[in-house]
Amino acid sequence: MRVHSTVESAQRHLKEVDPSALRHARNRLAETGIARLGFLLPHQVKRILAAEALTLLDHHRQWGDLLPENEGVGRRQVDLTEQEVSAHAECIPQLYHCESLRHSLSVVAAEPVLSCPDAEKYRVSRLHHDDSLSQWHWDHYAFALVLVVECPPLEDGGFVQTVAHTRRDWDHADVYRTLTRNPIHSWELQPGDLYLMRTDTTLHRVHPFAHGRRTIVAMTFASGADSEREIRRRDAEPTPH
Repeated sequence: MRVHSTVESAQRHLKEVDPSALRHARNRLAETGIARLGFLLPHQVKRILAAEALTLLDHHRQWGDLLPENEGVGRRQVDLTEQEVSAHAECIPQLYHCESLRHSLSVVAAEPVLSCPDAEKYRVSRLHHDDSLSQWHWDHYAFALVLVVECPPLEDGGFVQTVAHTRRDWDHADVYRTLTRNPIHSWELQPGDLYLMRTDTTLHRVHPFAHGRRTIVAMTFASGADSEREIRRRDAEPTPH
């Protein structure tokens, strides 16, 4: 399926999404900080996105094999940036800019979901079981739409854990206090699952896992407050002479 037909397929599907499913997802996001959105894209589109991500990672591995000894990517965590993804992929960037998708996400979020600045829009990430996993954290922008490409079975770990309705602490000094004073929710995920997370107010992490690897396509979106913050930051920057 070519790029334009993939996006067109997604657009047609989005027009037919049951409004009650969007309302249910909106309630789940408001309650828990995360909403499963597997219904939002057709299976064929999700398979194409997953295949594109796996191809990118395979090319990245081959590139690492060409580096001098001890400089290859090996089995370390891989994070392909927006620049790397946009240079070698088509469907992921095109879907990110799909207005029909962003409209549906805005319905679920109950507020406008906006594009992020360049270099922050999307990435492809892979974690191996023996990598140093990320700690509990908040994200810089408000929303993350995540497609699970690969993940270990539940008995091995690798599931997502969240603490909703928390206050983002930029230096992470109060993470443990936040964890002990709020309920922690754990979410079993399968390859092909799609979810939206409110990442600026939901403390979250990937639980350590014993075997295998976890691969995702992550798209980052901003809230109105994020955009205003970026404008203030730019206005505060000194003007070059």
